[in-house]
Amino acid sequence: MKYESDTPLDSYSLAAMARTEDILSFLVEDLNIIGSKETYKNILYGVRLIVEGKNRRLSDFSEIIDEDEEDQSINKKNKSDDYFIINIFRENLINNIIIIIKQHGFKQIKRIENSTQILIKIPAPTQNQLNEFAGETKRIERSAISRIARIKSDAIQRIKAALEREYIEPHVAVPAKAHLENIQQSAVSEIRLIGLKKRKTLLGKFFSYTDEEEKKLGKKLEKSPHNNLFSN
Repeated sequence: MKYESDTPLDSYSLAAMARTEDILSFLVEDLNIIGSKETYKNILYGVRLIVEGKNRRLSDFSEIIDEDEEDQSINKKNKSDDYFIINIFRENLINNIIIIIKQHGFKQIKRIENSTQILIKIPAPTQNQLNEFAGETKRIERSAISRIARIKSDAIQRIKAALEREYIEPHVAVPAKAHLENIQQSAVSEIRLIGLKKRKTLLGKFFSYTDEEEKKLGKKLEKSPHNNLFSN
């Protein structure tokens, strides 16, 4: 985040800036996961099945194998970011698990010969899933904005306490509060740009602006370095 000031930043503003930059970094990391292979992994491991009369999770009976652990006998053309390879611990459950996974939208499943592993192709997201991903993006965006507000609030409380104890003078407190206000505004603008870019990337041709304010934000995004985010 770039923030310019005509006066040197005080210790309160510097601390707030550091915390703010961390939040922006975590925001990008969190948004990168939405709609990614990791998202589908979570969906997959949320699948439930009845085993011996008990409602259990798929993860109780299987594991997703990391690429570097894959059996060398598996054809290399099957190794792709578009696939999961799952090892099922109980062979008698394999056929039932395949049926249940298909019911959850993973239609292309193949059992790997002479093994207890299955190959699952990650499906293209449905329109409903894309809308859910976009909604999750907005939720994460709102959460980040709330955390930024708390950073400002915490810093102002510390300034107030320092003034009461006469640790600092008013001529220090006034510009410090102004810096904090500017840092918050700049960070919120960055968060909204990043969130908009993620939603545009997710929805693609299905994306549309909700109002004139968002259209203006879109024009700002075009000139922003954040427009290069989530390009994969």
